[in-house]
Amino acid sequence: MTEHRQLNIYLLRHGECEGGEIIRGRSDVALSDEGKAQMWRSWRAISSALEQLPKAPESLALLSSPAQRCQAFAAELKADMPDYFPAPLQQHDWLWELDFGDWDGMKVASVYQQHSEAAEAFWRDPVANTPPGGESLPAFRSRVLDGWQTMVQRWLAREVSSSEGSGSSASADAALILTHSGVIRLLLAEILLPGQMPPAAVFNALELPYAAWVRITLYASRDTSGESDQEWQCFSKLHWPQ
Repeated sequence: MTEHRQLNIYLLRHGECEGGEIIRGRSDVALSDEGKAQMWRSWRAISSALEQLPKAPESLALLSSPAQRCQAFAAELKADMPDYFPAPLQQHDWLWELDFGDWDGMKVASVYQQHSEAAEAFWRDPVANTPPGGESLPAFRSRVLDGWQTMVQRWLAREVSSSEGSGSSASADAALILTHSGVIRLLLAEILLPGQMPPAAVFNALELPYAAWVRITLYASRDTSGESDQEWQCFSKLHWPQ
């Protein structure tokens, strides 16, 4: 016997931030007023899209990067719509942006002035060139995909917790995840090119503006005829970024 489930996951990038044109990565900066407005506009668009689903969900799980540019809006959204987000807000380290090391917090122009050769090499081929003191793309990819796959399996098992390790559960078949452009790009690449290191174009040629959002539909199935439940097998469908 085979069991089937369908999950809809909405990935939402944070909005414009304070501090101007800097490399943020792990720098924890707040949203600007315009950034907050961008997030609310995107949430209204997501709400409209949810209503168009064949079976509109009554509630959503809500996950966020610990960065305040994601977490603060997630907390505000939950407080504004507690019935729509009944489970506790989940924060996960795997949703953090790439760690840019020595470049983190620097103005983009300063990075090119002071580290021109390394900066050019990174943006030309980020997989082979790591920012000084930063996180390599292979390590970043492993972190994000391990977290994603663990979350999906726990969610399918109806064990999505309020925090890493323990807590109450949420069993909604839809979720909103507030995160960063690098995380979203990696997940898009994994859907389009499963099991492959993403090409440089994913990072330097794909436009993903502030507050951009994308829906991923997971079609999951598992064999329940054996003595113990098997792991869910998933097929993902990408609905192009908005």
